[in-house]
Amino acid sequence: MNTLLDWTRALQNADGDEELLIELAGVFIDEGPEMMRQVRAAIDAQDAHELQRAAHSLKGSAHIFAASAATDAAFRLEAMGAEGNFKDAADGWSILRFEIDGLLAALKERVGGQRPDQARNEHNI
Repeated sequence: MNTLLDWTRALQNADGDEELLIELAGVFIDEGPEMMRQVRAAIDAQDAHELQRAAHSLKGSAHIFAASAATDAAFRLEAMGAEGNFKDAADGWSILRFEIDGLLAALKERVGGQRPDQARNEHNI
């Protein structure tokens, strides 16, 4: 099983709607880096509430794509935020960054030129 991305399971999560899944992938490709910046900022500020919130959002996005390792990494940081425990946050961040970078690369490779939003923008629709 690919822990970066399981397209078959992700398609099931999108009720079999591949166009929707491609659209969601495009949104995550666009917004994932900002979500990661929010997690990093929460760690840097030692803001437990914001870490919990930001990691929770990232976890939900990773879960859509059945990216189990990224989902697990985000969950660990979410739990750290809930507990207000930043002791292992640096390690948690490193793991999350590795997994999300991999997920973003896998999504870009998977959807390539299939993103409906790009096609509309390129044709001024």
